Amino acid sequence: MLTTIIYIILGILALSGVILTLFTLPGVWLVYMSVFILAWMGNFEIITPLILIILFILSLLSTLIDNIVIAMGAKKLGGTKYGMIGAILGGFVGLIIGNIPGMFLGPILGAVIFELIFAHKDFKQSLKAGIGSFIGILAGIILKVGFTIGMIVYVLSLVI
Repeated sequence: MLTTIIYIILGILALSGVILTLFTLPGVWLVYMSVFILAWMGNFEIITPLILIILFILSLLSTLIDNIVIAMGAKKLGGTKYGMIGAILGGFVGLIIGNIPGMFLGPILGAVIFELIFAHKDFKQSLKAGIGSFIGILAGIILKVGFTIGMIVYVLSLVI
């Protein structure tokens, strides 16, 4: 009975991770922690340490790629390296200061501000870099949601 309740809680946590990812929050890590606990409960027999290591590395890569995609979005619409740096830093600052709205606005404002100050671009060009970072945010969300769902489906295929 207790085991069933724990499995239900882990399932809810994993699904919550997917939802958090939609809001640019670190849902990938909530899913990974759920998988780790599930592996631990099964004495690492079905979900082996090797699988956990691979999923950990993929989770790290998905987080890194998410930041790179945001920066690439700024670059794609004419931003410079300053816009890319501003988008990444703005994302971190936005998360700390404003949580969900901050994660969307931070990269945009970061790209625009860095383009204005450091690249000496006019507002219209700077705004294009900000829009590019927003497109990058959306692309990052799609990639991370796909990854978290893929991780859940893979683990379910192992345990069912």
